[in-house]
Amino acid sequence: MRLILQPAGDQRNLAKLLAAAGCPLDLRCGGNGTCGRCRVKLCSGEWEVDGRPLSVPAEANACRTRLVSPRGEVDVPERSMAATRGQVATAWRGLPLPDSDETVIAIDLGTTTVAAAKLHGREIVREASCFNSQSRFGDNVITRINHAGSSPEALGELRRAAADSINELLIQLDPSDAVRIAVAGNTVMSCLFHGIDPSSIGVMPFTPPCRVFPVRSAAELGLRAGEIPVLTVPAIAGYVGGDLTAGLFETRLKPGELLVDIGTNCEIILRSEKGFFCTAAAAGPAFEGAGIHCGCRAVPGAVDHYFGNGSFSVIGQGVAPVGLCGSAMIDFLAVERRLGHLNEFGRIQPPADSFEVAPGVSINEWEIEQLLKAKAAVCAGIQTLSRHCGIAVRKIYLAGGFARYLDLGNAVGCGLLPGGCELEAVGNTSLGGAARLALDPGVAAELENLIDLPREIPLNLLPEFEDNYIDGLLLP
Repeated sequence: MRLILQPAGDQRNLAKLLAAAGCPLDLRCGGNGTCGRCRVKLCSGEWEVDGRPLSVPAEANACRTRLVSPRGEVDVPERSMAATRGQVATAWRGLPLPDSDETVIAIDLGTTTVAAAKLHGREIVREASCFNSQSRFGDNVITRINHAGSSPEALGELRRAAADSINELLIQLDPSDAVRIAVAGNTVMSCLFHGIDPSSIGVMPFTPPCRVFPVRSAAELGLRAGEIPVLTVPAIAGYVGGDLTAGLFETRLKPGELLVDIGTNCEIILRSEKGFFCTAAAAGPAFEGAGIHCGCRAVPGAVDHYFGNGSFSVIGQGVAPVGLCGSAMIDFLAVERRLGHLNEFGRIQPPADSFEVAPGVSINEWEIEQLLKAKAAVCAGIQTLSRHCGIAVRKIYLAGGFARYLDLGNAVGCGLLPGGCELEAVGNTSLGGAARLALDPGVAAELENLIDLPREIPLNLLPEFEDNYIDGLLLP
């Protein structure tokens, strides 16, 4: 897409000028110039990158580029534009929903995606999903915590972005006959939705400013749904949020069972004979494509499964492959290790600079290293918590959209998940818990009791976590 731009008042940042022109870019690093996702071609005009003049034509990261002439021409490749639609999980498995003759709306406010369902009684009558527009401030909770804490205005930006994303879905769902909305999300997302500064979660000992959120009207929260009440699923800890509270309610863990939600943070709850224990491991956003040149979210053109020897599947009908989403990355590690094209350290065999997964889509060893770090954090978190609690895990419930699309055999094969136990993908239990709360507000008391059951175990205080992490960097 080629555009001619002019400064808007004193606004000369290229990424912001493009967003105002209806061309928002992929700003996963929050505009820090580190991810390279917003790369554009400068065709004419005068420009500065990090304060230094740049002659055109040239390529540059839009987030670090300023237009210093009265006008400029830019060519924006499709790969640099922010994704607006993708494959987002809305289904879940859990307990039967309560009987009700009311119409309600449930929201799963995720770091990357937002999913919603409109229900009448136990039946889902409409569904909708989108990417969280907060992503322009960074693709992970840490960058958003930092942005929120920088000023009251920045906190307001994040609050409005969350509301805007939900409003986008409300337009599709039509809330005119809904009597109630319930929202579930991780602790940072829930705080930002309510306009609460989450800065305390970003520093030791990661204490959330609150875990139980007040019932407020939709209008008060910036939602276009009149004055109907909005309920929020309470959080367990700073990095174990309402999404896991909802999952814990839906799965009803028994001793020896574990609930895992694999995302930017891998959140884990384990039940032993001594009670419930929880932790979080920073897996990072590699499985969502950040830091991986060939990586992308689950959008049309994304390779979602890889079978080896040039065989793969792509999201969308008749679409050429443009990159790998997380499920295909796990397939790649397991399949090519099994075929002998990756050694235990993730090195390409025979030695090569990169490996072609699909036509035009190649992965290099540095990117493989990022995947190994992400999978090591997940497997080390599970292993460290179970050993610390002195219990062998016999069943793992896998919550969230990423887990739903995983080939579980490959997840075990590459060492992401342990073998020797039952694995069950339960889908978007965060949305399921929000639906339950929306249909029966009386569940709020049970959820508030539930958040006090898990005892938080910080992995950084357990010396065995580092050893398990180092072991997890290897491919079995």
